Amino acid sequence: MRAAVRRDKRMATAMLIAAVLLAAAPAARADAPADPNVVLSREDVAEVKHPARHLGRVTVSAKDGMVLVHVGADGEMGRIGILELRNPARLALDLQGVTGRFGNAAGALLVKGVRIGKTDSGSRVVIDAQGETMPRYRIVRVGSGVDVLVGERSVAQQPAPTPARAEATAPETPRIAAAPKAVQVRAVDLRTIENRTEVLVALDEAVRFEVSRPDATTSILTLHDAALPDRLERNLDSSSLGGPVSMLSTYRVPGGFDVKVVATVAKGTLDEMTAQRGTLVWKFGGPGPVAQATVPAPKAAAMASDARAANSQANVYDTANYNGRKVDFNVKDIDIKNLLGAIAEISKKNIIVADDVKGSVTIKLRNVPWDQALDIILKSKGLGREDVGNIIRVAPIETLRAEQKSAAEAFRNRQAAEPLKVRLIPVNYARAEQLTTQLKDTLSERGTVSVDTRTNTLIVKDVQDALLRAEGVVRNLDTQTPEVLIEARIVEAATSFARQAGIQWGGNISMAPTFGNPTGLIFPNILAVAGAADDPSAPTAGLQGIGPPNFAVNMPAPIGINNGGGLGFVFGSAGGAANLNLRLSAAENSGTIKTISSPRVVTVDNVDASISQGVSIPFSQTSAAGVATSFIEARLELRVTPHVTQEGSIQMKINATNNQPNPQLTGSNGQPSISRREAKTEVLVRDGETTVIGGIYTRRNSEAWNEVPVLSKIPVLGWLFKKKAVTDDRTELLVFITPRIVNRSQSVVAAAPSAADEGKQ
Repeated sequence: MRAAVRRDKRMATAMLIAAVLLAAAPAARADAPADPNVVLSREDVAEVKHPARHLGRVTVSAKDGMVLVHVGADGEMGRIGILELRNPARLALDLQGVTGRFGNAAGALLVKGVRIGKTDSGSRVVIDAQGETMPRYRIVRVGSGVDVLVGERSVAQQPAPTPARAEATAPETPRIAAAPKAVQVRAVDLRTIENRTEVLVALDEAVRFEVSRPDATTSILTLHDAALPDRLERNLDSSSLGGPVSMLSTYRVPGGFDVKVVATVAKGTLDEMTAQRGTLVWKFGGPGPVAQATVPAPKAAAMASDARAANSQANVYDTANYNGRKVDFNVKDIDIKNLLGAIAEISKKNIIVADDVKGSVTIKLRNVPWDQALDIILKSKGLGREDVGNIIRVAPIETLRAEQKSAAEAFRNRQAAEPLKVRLIPVNYARAEQLTTQLKDTLSERGTVSVDTRTNTLIVKDVQDALLRAEGVVRNLDTQTPEVLIEARIVEAATSFARQAGIQWGGNISMAPTFGNPTGLIFPNILAVAGAADDPSAPTAGLQGIGPPNFAVNMPAPIGINNGGGLGFVFGSAGGAANLNLRLSAAENSGTIKTISSPRVVTVDNVDASISQGVSIPFSQTSAAGVATSFIEARLELRVTPHVTQEGSIQMKINATNNQPNPQLTGSNGQPSISRREAKTEVLVRDGETTVIGGIYTRRNSEAWNEVPVLSKIPVLGWLFKKKAVTDDRTELLVFITPRIVNRSQSVVAAAPSAADEGKQ
């Protein structure tokens, strides 16, 4: 009786293995060595409003080294099967539920030809490649069928949307639109910490993004104008990590330049997005109201395919990367031990099942890696696994946890029994007492640390493994502090221009018997007219030899030695009855001043430093208590606090001032005023590079007129009654900063631990 039962179990297991292997064959052709000609096999399903029923015209056109294959139809393609094959290279599209035309179409460039045939479920379109391998391609759904763009440039350039076309009309030549500049996605990582999950998206630069929640269990991050490498287009199952995110999918949006990151989360999960320098941090926490806007996510209207996408590599946080052979399971109430035996045959692994593993399962999986299927089966039954080389041990989770707890307790007991040792660790650059806090975290419960301040040495007492960890921490932290040379340049440039043109004229005329020209009237018998704008301080050079100039218009330009020029004219009658005096003066001044101040200072990382040069100007104040004298600083000063980053750049807090006395502006007691020039900022500069931290540009332009009313408005003659002065002053201030790491080769911000150290930790 028992022999018959064992024989029935063996027969059931053999039948199950055969069924699984037969079901897995079509789904795993890309991985199984038995059918190496299958490169890619997948099916894409989309919800469409007007599904296609009849196949239309198939056209092939080429432009710019690419080929566009348009498969026309009377509606949208809902279900498309994609099969890429080699020997010979070809791409087959299975159009489910679409019937109609059959035959062949001529190829072009990279496409040898197109064949259209009939299948049991619809139609098949086969695109034959010219070479031994299928070129890169992209499949895009359009309103009247589907487009296949074949060519190397299909990733960088996409075809413009093709309008709906009737079967009888000629196809339009596809237009290739240049792609916008895309931001490169460098990594998409996932980690779980204390029931919280963080998704890290590393980017080359800032990107425009949005987060949507189409339903309670899905969050979608859309990166606009972004490029995703083939190795990052993948699905990550993170359900075994125990966080709120059970699945993370990353893919390019076909036909555009967007990248989507889709997270499958538990109901009520709160997500939060923060943007740091070059990284987007997407945090998922416990249940609560979701702060992100819930915008319905549009369904993808196209799918991208590339054989190299199958070679995606996991990153440091990808703890659930399944790459086993894909299989199908469709069984009901099967004994779990028999199911594990079938998985052992498929995976070629040795599986040991504990005696307390019991029960049956009902499972239906399609096109799933065997290692993922194993984890799902174990999780559904409360079981766990322990991998040791080529052996997988299956036992209840409580049993494995108890064993781990016992092993940890045994390790602690061994550590408690291990004798303590004393190690002296000298510290070269840091202060030993500052490292005690970091060392305490690496020591065991029995370990102690003390400091000898005279020799700057750490005294550590602990077991051997803890001493090795402590030495590694000190070696990594005790590095030479970087020294930074900061050079500032304060450049001042000033230009000035002034022009003045003036005129002085006047005189007198007398009508009297003494001059022999009386008026001939009883009244007035004598008449005299003379200019009345004389000024004792007015210049009269060029008019010597005459009496008072009697200026009627007295508007001279300031001239003298090394300044402008003038010309005087004297006109008079023989008897002196009439005199006319005229003096013209003009001056023009221009100048350029350039001042460069270059203070330099050297300091260590994170330490404030300053350097200054100048004068102290005394200011006296008189009060009832007497005369008090205070000093005001007028000096050139540079104050800076540098910080050297991990990548070798220098972040600086800078305060550069250049305050100088200005004798042109003085106080009531003759003290000069202070011209202040100051720049205060915080910048990040690479080692040895120069940047401008600030600048001031001013311009003062003036035009002044001195005029005699009414008469100065007469054309041409009006210049005898006015004076013009023009000034144009410009000043410019620029502040440059150049940091340099002096001891770059000797200073190491963080030393990398050796392999031995990592093994000890």
